[in-house]
Amino acid sequence: MNKLLMLVLFAGIMTGANAQKERFKALFIYNFTKNIEWPPQVKSNHFIIGVVGNSDIAAELQTIAQTQKVGNQTIKVINGNSTDELEFCHLVFLSGNKTAQLPHLLTKLSGKQTLIITDGKNLAAKGSGISFVQDGDKLKFEICRRNIEKQGLKSSSALANLGIVVD
Repeated sequence: MNKLLMLVLFAGIMTGANAQKERFKALFIYNFTKNIEWPPQVKSNHFIIGVVGNSDIAAELQTIAQTQKVGNQTIKVINGNSTDELEFCHLVFLSGNKTAQLPHLLTKLSGKQTLIITDGKNLAAKGSGISFVQDGDKLKFEICRRNIEKQGLKSSSALANLGIVVD
């Protein structure tokens, strides 16, 4: 009985820790928008964030969208399982279990002024602009300014100073 209780408690702690990590990722994503400059022609209507895969991140971003804006744009979050649904997003987050879709996403969004954020080591070197990496118990991110510029966007030097540059 004690082993079962310990297992249930451990599972609860790990679920809480995972939820906290997803909340931090959503906050990072929102803060990335403050350090990326989109062209004037895409700064009207909603700021659209697409999430492929991880609905926990989408839910956290929805919470942020209720009270925050990107510049003067309201935030709209779209959650899907396929990259095909996200052609008109300003930012797309590709969760760790969907990284096999990165090549397709890069082709689909080539030159569309979309910031691509992934979740996994070395993915910024493979085409995304920013990628979350786990360093022990710390959440960090890789940034490839060259990939961000390929999408027609500009990143602040402050963002590069906070991340692991892979250019």
